[in-house]
Amino acid sequence: MRQYISILILATLTLFGCGQEKKYPYKTSDFKPELKKYLDKIVSRGEISSSCDTLADNFFRDSCTKDELTKLLSSENPILRITAFKAIVNRKEPDYFRILLNHLDDTAKVMWWYFDDAGGDFTVSDLMIGSAERYLSPRQKNTLVEKVLNNHIYLDVAVQMMKDIKPQEKFYSIIKTQCRKKSEDCHHLRLTYALAKFRRQEDIPLIKSNFGQYTDNSYCNTYIFQSFIAFPDTAFFPLLTKYFETEIKKNKQDSYNDLKYYCLAVAMFKNTRSLEILTALTKKETYPDSWYLPYIKEYVFTAMHKYQSPIYYNLYNELKPQMSDFVMEYLDKPDYDDRTIW
Repeated sequence: MRQYISILILATLTLFGCGQEKKYPYKTSDFKPELKKYLDKIVSRGEISSSCDTLADNFFRDSCTKDELTKLLSSENPILRITAFKAIVNRKEPDYFRILLNHLDDTAKVMWWYFDDAGGDFTVSDLMIGSAERYLSPRQKNTLVEKVLNNHIYLDVAVQMMKDIKPQEKFYSIIKTQCRKKSEDCHHLRLTYALAKFRRQEDIPLIKSNFGQYTDNSYCNTYIFQSFIAFPDTAFFPLLTKYFETEIKKNKQDSYNDLKYYCLAVAMFKNTRSLEILTALTKKETYPDSWYLPYIKEYVFTAMHKYQSPIYYNLYNELKPQMSDFVMEYLDKPDYDDRTIW
């Protein structure tokens, strides 16, 4: 019996090993000398850099045959796999989406410098999706969301997908499960925003718990205020007043546009306390920085315009003459910051 188990384990390991070798069998030495030289140079960098990508992309797009690119997709080096896929996308090869779906399980990590001074480790799958995203049709995006959320939830892009998509019952349990997980990354709050969009009373305790502490990252706090806009339940209003008392008045905030969404969230409730907060936001006592105060006034005015109420009438008319032509022109147009990918 013991011998049988040992043979079974050995066979399993052999099959697994062969599968991996068969999946990514090609080395740079398998390519013609002039191409091998270039491949070795890319591999030697050990990372993908935004400043170097263009030359590599152009070379692969213009100098490699489709057969060579197909072989490179099975290269043992993950940098070559992603670079080859980018070339296939840039050449608008008709089978690029099928190739993408076949590589969703490519979880090898690659260091990608998306700016000269900012980068991180990403899976080949995430980088491939990022390369193809702008070319995908709505139907292809829906297919990709289905595949990722049902079978590849571990990918970084899954969080962005859950944040962007409209609430759909088939994804509710997936989103709630992910929302319950603890994370040190404040961007994880995007999942709570995704859950809030379902507007379920049973989720209020979880949403409040996740938003119990405001972060020191104003960008992440935006997810909190977007959640309240998506799910304007009175249970969340105390968190907005808490933010005003403990963060805004205390820190005299002077950066980023999380306050744009904060003003919208406050204005939605159309009560006396909403008016008090919005009025205070337009005062120099709250924002002594004379450079930033005009932007806050724009946020307050825009929020009152979107969620109009007689209670805001006096403040709205007081601020209106101070608004620029640009603000007035775009009052009723879609906000650029609200655009989504998925």
